[in-house]
Parts: sequence; C-alpha cells; structure tokens
Amino acid sequence: MAHDGMLGFAYAVAALFSFSLSPLLYKVGLRNKLHVLEANTLRAWGALALLTPILIFQGFSSASFTAELAVFLVLTAILGPVIGDTLFMYAIRGIGVSISTPLANTYSLVVAVFSVALFGEKLTSINILGGALILSSIWLIYLERKSIGKGRNVVLGLLAGIATAILWGLSIIAMNVLLINNISPIVIIYFRTVIVALTLTIITKALKMNFKGKANRKTLVTLSIGGFFGIGFGVIMLLNAITLLGAGRASLIASASPVVASILAMLLLKEKFRVRAIIAAALVTIGAILLK
Repeated sequence: MAHDGMLGFAYAVAALFSFSLSPLLYKVGLRNKLHVLEANTLRAWGALALLTPILIFQGFSSASFTAELAVFLVLTAILGPVIGDTLFMYAIRGIGVSISTPLANTYSLVVAVFSVALFGEKLTSINILGGALILSSIWLIYLERKSIGKGRNVVLGLLAGIATAILWGLSIIAMNVLLINNISPIVIIYFRTVIVALTLTIITKALKMNFKGKANRKTLVTLSIGGFFGIGFGVIMLLNAITLLGAGRASLIASASPVVASILAMLLLKEKFRVRAIIAAALVTIGAILLK
C-alpha cells in the first residue's frame, strides 16, 4: 500500500509538471507565422510519434472496444484537442499563458455542471463553494483585461479561453465514459491523438494551408514536446494517479498546474507580473479540488 501511495504521488507530480510546462512550450512554438490550426497539426503528429513507443511497450487489445465507445473516442478527440486546444493556442498567442491557462482550467466547473445535468450527480455545499471560487477567478481575469492590452485580439483571446474550458469539460465527460468501460488510459490517449492528427490534417488541407517556410526545427520540437506532455503523457500520468490515490488526492496535486504555469510564464517567458492572475489561478486550483 505504501508503495502504491508513493507511485501514485509520483504520477500526480508528473501530471502537474506536464500540464504546467505544455502551455509554455506552446507559446514558444507559436512565435512564428503559423496559423493555430497549423501549429496544432504539427503538435498532434509530433505528440503521436512520441507516444508510439509507450503504446508498443504497453501493448493493445481491441477486444472491449465497441462501435458505441468509438463514438465517444471521436467526441473526446474533436471537442478537446482539435477544437478546444486550437482555441487554447489562440488564447495563448493573444493574451499569454498566465491569463489563458487559469481561464481554460475552469473546465472543472463545466464538468460538474454537465455531470449534474446528464448523470444526475449530487452537488454538496463544498462543491458549490468550489464553483463560486472558479467563477470568482473568471471575474478577476476580467478585471485584469486592461493590463493585457486593448482591441479585438484581447477580447477574442478571453472568449477563446472560456470556450476552451467548455470544450475541455465536454471532452472529459466523453473520456469518462471510456474509462468507466475499462478502456486503458494509454489506449484512449494514443488513439485519440491519432484521430486528432488525421482530423487536423484534413482540415488544414481543405483550407489549403501551407506549412512551408513557417516552421523551423525548434518550432516542431517545442510543439511536439508540448503536445506529448499536454495531451499525452500528462493525461496518462493523471489517470494512473487517480487509480492509485483516488480522484481527490490525485487532483489535489495535479490541479495546481494553473498556478505553476502562470508563475513559470512570468519567470521564464517574461510575461508581465500580475497579482490578480496568480490569485485567479489559485482560485481555479482550490475550486477544482473542492469540485472533485
């Protein structure tokens, strides 16, 4: 039992740093003329390449994968990494990591609302307090808007961050259906990434987007590693942590990623130091813990 606890803690910390580092890598990878759809496409293929050895090592059985579950796999891919993450990248480019990350991570409230609406789950007074804290974080970020800048891009960036939270929440609910049916986390993440990469490639081809001359090796590496941590390794680590520690203790650690990401963005990417942004990230973290 003690070994399981230590291993679960290690998984949760790995998830924390994965979710904290990925937005920073996305911002570095977006310092070019790439459209966010193009950047997300490169990220998906790079992440897929890095995830392939993990799947090979783990092994794969399709015995329990039904057509109905395949629909939920497609849903979690399209809602989350395809549309949601494209909007997240747009928000990062427009308003920075320290603002967009706390805003997007309010998805915990979305998950709670839809869990009540769709599955009849009960809310406790602690859950309601958590929701109130998350809503307060959105208000703080709104108050911080003037320090971010002016104009259409800032407004669209803020709206993209909120839309990201909604889509991530719906994606997680679809993924939960797969987990309830005992589909391996590695299998879910890997084949979700396959769907993401293929879908984005089709979209960019249909829109006649041209990657030539827009991305160098540094861009490809940073986006690939960011994708590996953000939509691959980090999620696998979190799900493994939940298996060993339970959702409450695992989330207590991993939910701190908005705070860590915001602070790292200010330190490493030289984003403007904003007290409200750090407080908002902390409120998101506490709110998420209380909701789980």
